[in-house]
Amino acid sequence: MAKRKHELDTRILTVFFLAAMPFVAVGSFIVVNMARSELRDSVGLSLEQRAIQSKLGIERYVADQVVHLRLVATDPQVVTTLSRQSPAPPPEELRRMEQAWASGQDARLLGSLLESPVAARLRQVVRLRPALKYIQVVGAQGMVLASAARTGRLHHAESAWFKALSAEEALREPWVGDIQRAASVGTLLEIAYPVRDEDGHWLGAVRGLLDGADLYAVLAPVRIGRTGHAVLVRATDGMILASDESERILQSPLPGWASLQSALEGHPLAEQGQALFGRSQQQRGYWTIPEVTGRAGEGKPAFAEPSRLVGYAPVDQVPNVKWLVAVEQDTAEALAPVDGVTRYLWMHFIGVFATVILLALYFSFKMDTPVMEEELHLHEEHVPASMRHTEG
Repeated sequence: MAKRKHELDTRILTVFFLAAMPFVAVGSFIVVNMARSELRDSVGLSLEQRAIQSKLGIERYVADQVVHLRLVATDPQVVTTLSRQSPAPPPEELRRMEQAWASGQDARLLGSLLESPVAARLRQVVRLRPALKYIQVVGAQGMVLASAARTGRLHHAESAWFKALSAEEALREPWVGDIQRAASVGTLLEIAYPVRDEDGHWLGAVRGLLDGADLYAVLAPVRIGRTGHAVLVRATDGMILASDESERILQSPLPGWASLQSALEGHPLAEQGQALFGRSQQQRGYWTIPEVTGRAGEGKPAFAEPSRLVGYAPVDQVPNVKWLVAVEQDTAEALAPVDGVTRYLWMHFIGVFATVILLALYFSFKMDTPVMEEELHLHEEHVPASMRHTEG
């Protein structure tokens, strides 16, 4: 019995190969999407760590400024001046003094506040600390007793920082104000430190205003790729307080703040979500903000912010402020390695699929081609005469 011969049918092979191609493609892109998700998490954690580092830098910077004001507050000249302060003048005299301070026409008033030994000491501190724009010694009645320069208000009894420090006698913490805009120097950070005598009685405070640009110097070294940078925003409304884009400082909130605020509060929707699903045990420190488009203002062209991956950390060691440090990077740059692999995978899949189609067509046409040319007519001309069938 003759052995059975087994031959490989290329058509069946081609059919099965074509049937397997979609499954291979789908599996490849599932793996790529998993890699994209893992890369997004890895970059997000890295941005979160940079945000935490920047947040610690901000807290350390503010603490250093508080230490300088505390040293001034413990200066014997400052304590002596505050111990000998006179009662507050009547309202009419106070208004006159405010006008004279603003105009600079009362030489006696200016001399008592700007030419005293304490004022000279304050000017020396300002020269040693260029970031400190000016510094004042304010008494328990809210009156300025000494100042490094003729600027600001003369009476601070209605100021937020004065009310906060004078409300509690036992309060020994400094008062840190929010960053505010000043016409001449850009942005300023207000800090006040209480002054007390040996018995702990409140005598007044030392108030200083620092350059906001010096605060951004803490965030400026944070650079990740081409688009990664750090910004300081107000946690209540997302207003930008310090950034390398100076035109946006105290002018507009962080683009996509609504999305980031939802992430800060927790999903879904803060208290309603917690009532339904309970409080989350773990809160992520990064978030993806979708693309944002809108108008920058009246008469200004529309702007478009690409999708960004943002790592954030709240500033919780600075009293009286609610700040948030955010380190953001464009999503396209963060996920560029996976996007490049996906693009080459598409090219590879299309190339392989086209090659299979062309080979299938080629072999199909080759199998349908006759083995011998029809012009040979082997069945008539080259068959021996004895094997030809005779008619009739």
